[in-house]
Amino acid sequence: MGPTFEASLMKRLPRHVFPVVLGLAIGCSESSSSALDPEMANASPVFGRDAFVESCAGCHASGDGYDLRTFGFTDTTIIRRAVFHVDTASARNIVAHIRTLAAPLHDARLRLFQPKGAPLAGDVEFANALFGRDAWPAEITTEQLLAIDPRNVQVAIKLPVWADEGSNMDWMPDFILPSGILDYSGGLARGAIAGYKAAPTSENLVRAVNALRTADRSAANPDAPCLLEDTLRVRYRECFEVRRWTSTLVALHMLRNGTSVQLPNRMQDVWWDVGNAARKSRVDKSVPIANVRENWATWMFLGWSFDPSLHSSFYTGGAFREFGLTRHATFVALRSQVARPRNSVSAYEDLLNAARFSPASWTMSATQFGLRHLDERIKSGDRPTAADAVATAVASVNSAMMEANKKVTVAERAQLAALAQPVLAALQ
Repeated sequence: MGPTFEASLMKRLPRHVFPVVLGLAIGCSESSSSALDPEMANASPVFGRDAFVESCAGCHASGDGYDLRTFGFTDTTIIRRAVFHVDTASARNIVAHIRTLAAPLHDARLRLFQPKGAPLAGDVEFANALFGRDAWPAEITTEQLLAIDPRNVQVAIKLPVWADEGSNMDWMPDFILPSGILDYSGGLARGAIAGYKAAPTSENLVRAVNALRTADRSAANPDAPCLLEDTLRVRYRECFEVRRWTSTLVALHMLRNGTSVQLPNRMQDVWWDVGNAARKSRVDKSVPIANVRENWATWMFLGWSFDPSLHSSFYTGGAFREFGLTRHATFVALRSQVARPRNSVSAYEDLLNAARFSPASWTMSATQFGLRHLDERIKSGDRPTAADAVATAVASVNSAMMEANKKVTVAERAQLAALAQPVLAALQ
């Protein structure tokens, strides 16, 4: 058994002591820093790299301090952080090392992958920005909806900054990876991370991320914190932190190689995992995750936006609904629906979620769209075949009708029933 989560936390200082203060000016120049600290002239970047790898890389998934450089951490901030772990001379060496790194400079307040760079004010503003009016467009087709890239759809939630001293609404995890994660299965994750740092290719990233995901949720690992369905073994807060560490590994790879780089094997799905840990943690009152709803919504949306076909829209859409963002939630359900693979029962569950989430003024058009899309699928020979999947599909359509009927007129109920009838008949 590796050290406990609490023991791991003791290996680093609390967030209020250690992480970067984003309020410090990014524009502090190297020359002015050297003038204030004449000892910097003697600092060694070679020794600084060694000191960083030994004392700092456990929290910085970059391994070399790339994130400190690209997000403009000032010399004084780096030294202030480092002296809790190394002596002052080594802290100056770390600064000298960070200065040697080639990295594009980003604003410390940048919200990575925030669509169009800034959040919207609310739900109606989302509809107006996306569709030009507060309505689900009755004329929209499957192809047109599928062509909307969620990564470019402005939303009314704030995605995480890189580092925030005052909250956990950031990418930086609060503790190093526990040995129970790194050493599981003969040190598979430890070796894969080392391999990636030695040769940071996409293939090695996949190996490292897959090893971390296996270690955090394998029932065979006695130290796995992310057994989310096992109430006796799950450790929600530790799971949240381990998954956040894994997420930074993927994000840093994208920062190094361009945020539009195409990654194999659904690497961004690790971000959805962070949100799921937050969502599930709501049942645990003993060690609560701070900002639990915000973390649920932001991290799930991050992962979902890169592949809407993967997960139940009930969870991602449900996060938006927690904040009254029902138009967002309806979009999540129907954009998920058109992305589902052939013969997927999830497309039928998406219809139910659209009817469940939609504001009354959207319900008729949104439900019509979902039923028409299912009819298109069935006519093309795309439908679930397993008996249990067919039963789930039928139940989902019937439940969707019940949800929609609560919010539409009597005449509209008849119209929806006419659209549902051929879908249900084809499933029998």
